[in-house]
Amino acid sequence: MKNLVGIVLLSLIVSSCNLFQKPSMTQEQVDAMVAENSALKSQLTKSKDLEDQLAMARMQLDEAMLKLSACEEGAMSKVHIITGAFKISSNADDFSAVMKSSGYDGAIIPGPYNFNLVTASSHESINAALNALAPIRENVILTAWIYIE
Repeated sequence: MKNLVGIVLLSLIVSSCNLFQKPSMTQEQVDAMVAENSALKSQLTKSKDLEDQLAMARMQLDEAMLKLSACEEGAMSKVHIITGAFKISSNADDFSAVMKSSGYDGAIIPGPYNFNLVTASSHESINAALNALAPIRENVILTAWIYIE
């Protein structure tokens, strides 16, 4: 009798155990979860790469700001907004006349590699030049740039 009760109890325990039942997920669901996991890992890698690029850009910006502040402290250099660069002097003269007739400085200064640079304006500080650059790019020439002498 004890054996019969033991067998009945054992069969009830075994039949209710989850270990012997079929898994609740299909193979398609498992495959979908694996694919989603792979996609998430890829996004995480891309996110880390973007974080590294952002950190590098911040370092470069900090370095540029240090260089700019060193230029500001020296105050020995003049900052120009350049609207044209010419190897041929007569072309620089012609463009300078156009700039002057438009109400800008139009000065010609020697640049690197024997270029004649035509200015729209000249400034004592980089901040002043940066403030003047946007309107010149909007009204005169989109490719205007800053030159530190």
